[in-house]
Amino acid sequence: MLMWVFGYGSLMWDGWQKKHGSGGAILAELPGYVRAFNKASILRWGTKADPGPTLNLVESDGGVCVGYAFEFPAAKKAEVLADLASREGKGFELRPMEVRLTGGQRVLAYTPVYIGKNLITGKSSVDLVAKARSARGVAGNCTDYILSIAEKLASLKISDKAVEDFASALEEH
Repeated sequence: MLMWVFGYGSLMWDGWQKKHGSGGAILAELPGYVRAFNKASILRWGTKADPGPTLNLVESDGGVCVGYAFEFPAAKKAEVLADLASREGKGFELRPMEVRLTGGQRVLAYTPVYIGKNLITGKSSVDLVAKARSARGVAGNCTDYILSIAEKLASLKISDKAVEDFASALEEH
């Protein structure tokens, strides 16, 4: 028996799964959700005084988030979930959600979704761009974070309108 984890951001490309004996990753779709920059980073990509908008998932009728589903032996479930909980931090839930793997198979995959107190609500795209341009945390500029996500998704040939639009707005002067 297998367990699955769905990644839609850094989980897709930073190699975290190797230390847990992942059997591989496959392109997958999470229906009913899209990427959004609605989690305020107050450490890595911003500060409490100047938080940076970072990646999360939000429900969307008709939306689809394309990412990777990582396969693990079921015996590794507790280890993998403990590592993910530590990695993602406070305010994240690891929700079992149905994803469609390339080829059509449907599996339940644990998916990190931020629901904590640092959600960004009620901001226009202009406001979010201004926040991203001004925010800087211990990992660097929030703008660099967002442009890096856009670049990595493009390199994987994954089109994501929210990411592409945000990156384009940041690149405009």
